[in-house]
Amino acid sequence: MESFEFLDDLFEPVLIADQDESIAYFNSSFLTLFKTTPRNLKKQTNIKEYLCGIIPEFNQFYAELEKSLQAVSPELTFILESYSCTIIVKGIKKNSGHTLLFFKDATVEKQLNDKYRAQLDELKNTHAQIIQSDKLKVIGVMTANISHEINNPLTVAIGNCELIEFALENTDLNKEKENIQKFHENINHSLDRINKIISNMKEYLHKSEDKKEYCDAEVIIDRALSFTQPSLLGNPISIKVNMVGVSPILLVNQVKIEQVLVNLIQNAIDSLKDAHTNAPSITINCQGDAGGNFVHISVKDNGPGITPENRTKIFDTFFTTKDMGKGTGLGLSISNRIIESHQGKLELLDSYVGALFRITLPAIGIAGHMNGNWEKLITEGDKITRVLVVDNETNILNLCMNFLSDSDYHFLGATSPKEAFKELERASVDMIITDMKMPTLDGESFIRELRARKIMVPVLFMTSKDFVDKYKSLKNELGLKGIIIKPFTKDELVGAIGAAISE
Repeated sequence: MESFEFLDDLFEPVLIADQDESIAYFNSSFLTLFKTTPRNLKKQTNIKEYLCGIIPEFNQFYAELEKSLQAVSPELTFILESYSCTIIVKGIKKNSGHTLLFFKDATVEKQLNDKYRAQLDELKNTHAQIIQSDKLKVIGVMTANISHEINNPLTVAIGNCELIEFALENTDLNKEKENIQKFHENINHSLDRINKIISNMKEYLHKSEDKKEYCDAEVIIDRALSFTQPSLLGNPISIKVNMVGVSPILLVNQVKIEQVLVNLIQNAIDSLKDAHTNAPSITINCQGDAGGNFVHISVKDNGPGITPENRTKIFDTFFTTKDMGKGTGLGLSISNRIIESHQGKLELLDSYVGALFRITLPAIGIAGHMNGNWEKLITEGDKITRVLVVDNETNILNLCMNFLSDSDYHFLGATSPKEAFKELERASVDMIITDMKMPTLDGESFIRELRARKIMVPVLFMTSKDFVDKYKSLKNELGLKGIIIKPFTKDELVGAIGAAISE
């Protein structure tokens, strides 16, 4: 008879059964956990029946233990004297025929974990509400003058309707035909303008807060300026945008970055208004860094600037330099968190005159690596298939990214062969999909340059039916693995990649 007295002093509850599943041993910790007595336990003739009667899911765990001879259960929950308990069981089948069961009481940890998760969910919801509140505050600031922005084209539309009525009173409509067409065009243009204003507002308020997409930095800046335009009415503030080189493409949540820029521009406008600055101006600069790894967007004004004592507090939540009722102190703190969530940085830089804020965001190559499940990229990097799509149209990149978002492939994007080569220097890829027609270097020249550099990554052509013959003539020479005809479906894209990878 094997002796188990050495387990008496363990804090961990232990229960042991003989070959016939009768109880052979239990320690005092087990009695405490299950609130029972030695007398009651000795009445039990079968360990499996005893525990299954207490723990509903124990039977499934025990079946796995008998099959594998060693098993660890998931969290098992049961009610004991109106008290909910959560345990984890480790079981071992010994060569002697004994079954050893070790119990861990995880009740407290489970309760704390559930409480922590609930608090975390509440914090996430609160944070989302604060961001939405800040967006509404920005909209509220603009609403004061937005009616003027709509009234202008509306007045034009109404006026041209009256002019059409006057023209229709002429008995000879042929003479008025040209005028009526012009008045009609003016009405359509005005209504389009109103529709654009309203659509921008709706998109700003309701667009997804999590989805990232490929966006033109110049478009983001233009949209942010359109939101702040009403605040400039009746003010001599000039705004200048300097786009150094080609406008960079960013992989960001467009609405969130617009929100940050609106905050920075609106703050600059308010500062210039309050200070009554002579020749007030705001300058927005956008450019990539020399290494092509980051994009900088700066907003500078020639106002009074920010005092030294406020510079260290400017990004603190609820800190504001505005009068009571004019500022919440949320704009810059939320903007800072938004930029950090994009793995970027929002800084207040030294400036001889006025305030200078700079946003730094990763270029699309780096952003592509961080987009999605970056933890999986680190832990399972050698098992992940990286697909680099090269196309100068951002809508194609966004389409491919969405198509591959729930597949086994990690998407990387480049808007030109130059960016693609930069990406290939940064990391290895398993598949390249390239457009045929691109403005700087076409697909054929790009692939020839790849092969000249001894980069033998499998390549798929993505083009229209017009270039099928071109693909056939280049297939063997350049080692092309297939062609994707535009327009294409998700299944066609994923299928073409899978076929080329497995070839």
